[in-house]
Amino acid sequence: MRTDKFAGFQLRCIMCPNFIPADRPKRAVTCSKECSQARKDYGRALQDRTECRYCERPSTPAERARYKRWRKFELKNPPPDAELSEAELAEREYRKANPRQKRGPKPKVTQHPEEDAE
Repeated sequence: MRTDKFAGFQLRCIMCPNFIPADRPKRAVTCSKECSQARKDYGRALQDRTECRYCERPSTPAERARYKRWRKFELKNPPPDAELSEAELAEREYRKANPRQKRGPKPKVTQHPEEDAE
């Protein structure tokens, strides 16, 4: 017969000193939804200090500026195909096939005289 050596222990929330209630899911590490949200926000803040959680690119202003300079340099001086991975080669081919559209001046908005009369 198996004995549970941890039957007498009560788990505490990792965000505050409260105990985890029995009605929380079995693997819960927080005592409430508020502590769970605070834990998620904390993790996101930690990640956002190093990289964007959406695109995984640098997130500080200095890193973004350095990244932009690097991209401009790469566009002017692309590495030879032998040094690129398959994903980078595929991205290069995609960019060649779908060049960025140049933006022109914004069209001026003209109001119709009929609308002004109303």
